[in-house]
Amino acid sequence: MSKANDLRSALTPALLAEVRDFWFEHLAGPDSLVIPVREDSMRWFAGGEELDRLCVQRFQPTLEAIRRCAPTSGDDIIAAVDPLDPRDWMSLLVLLDQMPRNCYRGPLSATAFTFFDPLARDLAMAAMKRGIPDGAPVIRWQLAYRSWFYMPLMHSEELAAHETAVAAFGKMIDDVRALSSEKEGPKDEDEFRAKARTVVQSNVEQAIKVASMNADFEKKHYDIIKRFGRYPHRNPVLGREPTAEEVDYLANGGETFG
Repeated sequence: MSKANDLRSALTPALLAEVRDFWFEHLAGPDSLVIPVREDSMRWFAGGEELDRLCVQRFQPTLEAIRRCAPTSGDDIIAAVDPLDPRDWMSLLVLLDQMPRNCYRGPLSATAFTFFDPLARDLAMAAMKRGIPDGAPVIRWQLAYRSWFYMPLMHSEELAAHETAVAAFGKMIDDVRALSSEKEGPKDEDEFRAKARTVVQSNVEQAIKVASMNADFEKKHYDIIKRFGRYPHRNPVLGREPTAEEVDYLANGGETFG
């Protein structure tokens, strides 16, 4: 079989739906898709060994299949899968950007950084060029979906990617603020926007806080890349020699996310 066929066999619509169902199964309901609160995010970012175990069990075989196919860019993934549903784009991004962080820990994390991260970044940029995260209503008005389109940029060690992410998270805040002050939506308002407006206005302070939290977190990543040109904590697993400034930064409580 060709590389494209092998990728297509691994990344089926059923698999992408399974990723989506698994990643959001803990949410209480539709309101949490619009504005995920801190408790919702804890599973994603602090799921611990149990989340790692489930990701390894259910999705590492797919990740290994992708590695065997050896795609050289995100374009290979897009050409093979040809995702049409905006949610399938999101599932691919979660699979390529988040799952490797749960499946390849410690010394194995280089696999996430060097193989999967570039694919996820390519895919995220392609999705943004197509206008998916801020154009498809099912994504734009549900922050629990939309934020995953920007995470691969946050994980990049390229400053330009972070500049794009800062702007994207800023637009997300603008959308929430606009919804919070509307008395009624436009005449052609779709169901996702209408739902988002209701949820945001039920707790404006929290909605803006959640949107701003994403932007603030990206700013922290941006500052690290702007200062060092890379994430210092990745140096050991990537075999990179740290600079004196990086050693001092990490020794004095520097951030180890990204």
